[in-house]
Amino acid sequence: MRKRNWLLIVALLLLVAAGGIGGSLYAQASRAVADFENSKPLPGAVLYDQEGQVVKRLGTGSVSVRLDQTPPELQKAVQTTLDSQAISQYLARQILEPQGLWNRLKLSIIPGVLQRRYSERERLEMFMNQAYFGEGAVGVEAASQTYFTKPVQEIDLAESALLAALIQEPEGASPFKQPDRAKELRNSVLTQMRQNGQIDKNQEQQAAQASLNVERREPGYAHHFSDYLGNLLAEQLGENRVLQGGLRITTTLNRDLQLLAEEILSASALDGALVALSPDGRILAMVGGKDYLKDSTNLAVTKAKQVGSTLRPLIYATGLKQDWAMNHLVEDIQREFDGFQVENAGDRYWGTVTMKHALAMDLHNAAVWTLNELGVEKFAEFSNSLGLGLKAAQESLALAVGELKDGLSLLQLTAAFLPGINAGKYLPVSGFEEVADSENRTVLKQQTRTPTQVLSAQEAYLLTDMLGAGTKYGSIRELDLGFPAALTASSSQDGKAQWAVGYTPQLLAGVMLLTSETDQEEETPPLLAGQLWLEFMEGAAAILEPKDPEKGEEKAQAEFEVPANVETGVVIDVFTGLLANDLCPQVEVDAFISGTKPTRLAPCAIPPEPEPEPVPAPAVPRAPRQEPPAVPEPEPEPEPEPEPEPEPEPEPEPEPEPGPILPEPEQPPEPAPEPEPGPILPEPEQPLEPEMPPPEEEGEGQQTLGPAP
Repeated sequence: MRKRNWLLIVALLLLVAAGGIGGSLYAQASRAVADFENSKPLPGAVLYDQEGQVVKRLGTGSVSVRLDQTPPELQKAVQTTLDSQAISQYLARQILEPQGLWNRLKLSIIPGVLQRRYSERERLEMFMNQAYFGEGAVGVEAASQTYFTKPVQEIDLAESALLAALIQEPEGASPFKQPDRAKELRNSVLTQMRQNGQIDKNQEQQAAQASLNVERREPGYAHHFSDYLGNLLAEQLGENRVLQGGLRITTTLNRDLQLLAEEILSASALDGALVALSPDGRILAMVGGKDYLKDSTNLAVTKAKQVGSTLRPLIYATGLKQDWAMNHLVEDIQREFDGFQVENAGDRYWGTVTMKHALAMDLHNAAVWTLNELGVEKFAEFSNSLGLGLKAAQESLALAVGELKDGLSLLQLTAAFLPGINAGKYLPVSGFEEVADSENRTVLKQQTRTPTQVLSAQEAYLLTDMLGAGTKYGSIRELDLGFPAALTASSSQDGKAQWAVGYTPQLLAGVMLLTSETDQEEETPPLLAGQLWLEFMEGAAAILEPKDPEKGEEKAQAEFEVPANVETGVVIDVFTGLLANDLCPQVEVDAFISGTKPTRLAPCAIPPEPEPEPVPAPAVPRAPRQEPPAVPEPEPEPEPEPEPEPEPEPEPEPEPEPGPILPEPEQPPEPAPEPEPGPILPEPEQPLEPEMPPPEEEGEGQQTLGPAP
């Protein structure tokens, strides 16, 4: 009896111990599951465009999506390859490493804990956000971005089956490295789905015939813009907060404009950058290079020391601020300024012309003369109000041909033209509107930006009007714009880049192309950057001003609004800056702020006075020339009797060479009175007077004034 009681006691102790051990294991397993949920790192910041779609995810944290945000086909495909028990075991291995006896015991309990703690749908959601799909992608969202560069909500049946197949062999079935194996596993998943009644035969066949349609690309889009904005936010919030803080960032990006810009630049033969801004300085599109995977350098914010003629309109805008009208005369004459000298294109010089004509024709020497007249300090002061940050002490007249000491970026140069599209107001550019945390609490909000009035609305319009002439008849007329626009386009002095910056009433854009390291057989067109600018603006117009649904026609693009106190349509002579008309050979149509229009006509516009009737030279009193007696000859017909008063006409004498035509006085002078003829006497017989020899030719005994030919 004692022995039996002892055995019972031992058994009870063992049961108690086992229960304690089991309870402890279960408690620790439950704690491990809870710790896994709590300690799971937050994902990196998620950037959203203006339509609320994901632009890109920053950082390396896992990205979670709710199950109802994933396609039903993907859920079915995953459940086809893994049942509920397998999913729980997979999650258990994510929660705890099976190292040591005690951990192995806990690991065996965790699947049961998961099944008791979470529903089947909750476990499926956890699994889809924790599964590894190869190429460093954890979770279905990261996998969809890695292989298809789109959100998981947008994938189709074939793509869903491929992701389900990658769970089985994340590396061995990589569509990048093993496309045949990837197709084989994908089609196997499709077959299982048909056998389970989840899809029909037709769906299986169509999905099985689909190409993999994968390309090694960086997940998301607008990569250069995302890097640019991520760096700015890291400076304000800290890098860890951006990369692992679960932030949600609402950007200023316009998805359609961004995709259009990426498409245009990727199709270009040259690498480069493109940015587009709204009139209030919001970044609507930014492309910093053709291939982000090959080179992540953001050319849109990289400073260049050679920017072509991009600064030139701002130099003339400085003149506008100094009360110069667009007909202000500048000198396009090749000369040297303190050792600095440039040549015009084609070595052609216009002399004195209007400021508008100099800008339209992109005259180098006129720009240098203008900058010299205004002063580098005055221009630097104005340009710094546009965010360019130039230091006058280290710059020179070379600014007129786009040469800088420290350089400027395409984003800076494009933003400097904001006053032209924004009634003279400048605002710093912005790339985001709001930053919220994982609990949707506002962390950072774009502060209200107060615009700076750097030009009057009238001066801004004059700048726009001057820029518009270049595409109509000036140096970039080959672009043949079919809509109202103000544009400057040129190549850098060293020939290594092309630049184009301009705007319509709705949009401001800039393009830069690198031309120095190309091995192309054909020569690069000199206005290629301008052509890409034109292509982008035409596409942007269709996006910003879609067709009228009733008429099926595109809306006419708006004209630039003329502000108050500005008179337009004034015809000006380009050489004098005065009023012109059809008589002037070279004219332009200008706009003027009220009270600044010229009032005088250019000399070419004054019609010549009609030439007066020739006045006979006054007779010089002298002895009449005696003619030898002539033998009368019979005439065929009798001549009428001569008038009694006039004398016989003398033989014509050589007429003097005509002199320069001088302005006629208001009234011609009265001719001197001719002496009254005396009575006609019979001519005495006199010996013949010798004939006067003809005047000698020039150079034969005569002297001429002026330099010898």
